[in-house]
Amino acid sequence: MKFIILALFCSVAFAAAQLQPAVDDLPRFRREANPQGSISIEAQKPMSGPDRRPSVDIDYNHKIYDQNGMNANAYGGLNIRPGQPAQPHVGMQFERNYRNGFIGGFGQVDRGFHGRPSPTFGVRGGFRFRRDVDEVMEDENAY
Repeated sequence: MKFIILALFCSVAFAAAQLQPAVDDLPRFRREANPQGSISIEAQKPMSGPDRRPSVDIDYNHKIYDQNGMNANAYGGLNIRPGQPAQPHVGMQFERNYRNGFIGGFGQVDRGFHGRPSPTFGVRGGFRFRRDVDEVMEDENAY
């Protein structure tokens, strides 16, 4: 009985191997070492304010430039809110990194009142304060 079951398994494995195409016959696609695009999904639920409905953003992000501490990305997608039609938007964001901080900005166009384009622009920046490890060690030894 065990021999019959083993022979059955072997014959099934052999038949399955014969049905699969050879790996060399399949088309090959080159993968890019540094992919350019990605899809992101972001959900928000405001906890206060007059409009507490949740919203979902589905965006396609495409890397345009990324060298020497600078990067620029373009994006486009939909904003979905319950009870409203999906609102398309497109935009671009950029950022420049420095040794102790960064500066960046964005520009976006949404569909506004009566279907007219409604642009939005913004600038942001940050500065990081660091202490050297040597300074911290000297302070500890002072006590």
